[in-house]
Amino acid sequence: MEPTLLQVIEVVRNSSGEHRKFIDSNTWIEADLHICGMDGEDLLEDCEKAFAVQLATEEDGYMKTFSLAENEYLFTGEGIDFFGICRFMRWIRGIPEPVIRDLTVGELHAVLVNAVKAQIKQD
Repeated sequence: MEPTLLQVIEVVRNSSGEHRKFIDSNTWIEADLHICGMDGEDLLEDCEKAFAVQLATEEDGYMKTFSLAENEYLFTGEGIDFFGICRFMRWIRGIPEPVIRDLTVGELHAVLVNAVKAQIKQD
């Protein structure tokens, strides 16, 4: 059975511990709920458990599931780059700045619906 938006919102609430804010399909996971880094990973793992799907693969991580580009990520890291050392090292090595693509709860819901459909086809 496909997850409903309300079920996804409930998983987001439980995973984040955010029970006071209004959450709907337009709520940004990182910008509005401040879920980033390992908390974001935990949220996705909680979604996998709640809906019995696999969102990440060994070879692609979350890239295929969330249609991420080469240098695109779902969550910012939690670390602090004092003095910009990491940014400087990326610049020296010619590595572009990572692009963070915040997603909405509605987009997460759509991904989970597709993952459940794919899981049903495999079974």
